[in-house]
Amino acid sequence: MASASVNKPKVLVLNAPDKAPSDYVAKLKEEVEFYSIEQASHDVVAGRIAEAVKQNGPFVAFILFINWWSRPFPWPMDEALIGPLVETGCKMFSSGGAGYDSVDIKYMTAKGVYYANTPKMPALRTADSTAMMILQALRGSSEREADARAGKWFDSSKPLAKDARCSTLGIVGMGNIGKLVSGHMQHFGMKVVYYNRNRLPLNEENGAEFVSFEELLVRSDVISLHCPLNEGTRHLFNKQVFNRMKDDMIIVNTSRGAVIDEGALVEALNSGKVLRAALDVYEFEPKIHPGLIASPRTTLLPHAAVANETFEKDQQMEILHNLETFIRTGQPLNAVNEI
Repeated sequence: MASASVNKPKVLVLNAPDKAPSDYVAKLKEEVEFYSIEQASHDVVAGRIAEAVKQNGPFVAFILFINWWSRPFPWPMDEALIGPLVETGCKMFSSGGAGYDSVDIKYMTAKGVYYANTPKMPALRTADSTAMMILQALRGSSEREADARAGKWFDSSKPLAKDARCSTLGIVGMGNIGKLVSGHMQHFGMKVVYYNRNRLPLNEENGAEFVSFEELLVRSDVISLHCPLNEGTRHLFNKQVFNRMKDDMIIVNTSRGAVIDEGALVEALNSGKVLRAALDVYEFEPKIHPGLIASPRTTLLPHAAVANETFEKDQQMEILHNLETFIRTGQPLNAVNEI
């Protein structure tokens, strides 16, 4: 996927943007020269990057169109992977997704390099899926469906559905996704409280109430996680935190699996402290804790909250917009770091 021009800036691409509109890609090729390598494991891709730099570099940017249906992924994006690019002047990296826990942002920032994510693409899709999962957990629909498939009729001995209109939703992380989830669930009559590093401007709260983390734990009937994974949020929800929550609460996670200590969650489910859990992400994915699989009170999705028929096209376009803006202005559209 190389177009010949002596003066065009060179861009290294992992996989081809096969879902983006061909006319847009063709127009972009008038401004940049693309060189493509294929997806593989971290060490294999590291070798391919080094060889590409040697044969065709230097490159001004490296953009990754990850095939999410084909493992392995080339993570982490660290010095061992991208060092040859950074050391020869590459200044912008962009990949799909809102999260960037697999990216060494400290290294990039220290080297004066941008990393740009794609926050718009996953926000609506993840918020829609989260709302669905909250409703499933409130109603215990996964357990009821399992009974129906097993030939069992309505079992009145099992906990009845919780009424959304009498329930409080606690949102941890009030970014793009959290704000959308708040709006969705207020339409179903839920009271919404939220905890965030900083309180939102009043005109962005839209009916949600800012509270401390401790107050959120004791007031929430449902807690939905939308925070990034970092040193401060890894195992944010552990045994001690579960013990401080209300009894019979529900937890929903569509952020990153390791925000929850899965062993502690299984204990809380088995003890009844947590009534139900709905999860799209896992601490050691693609492996799922056997206790979560065994529990009849879990709703489990295979990290599929964003996956619909248009997400690959929209994700690729957002990455390409990052590139286009960087080429024209020197800064990508969605930089997560300042340099």
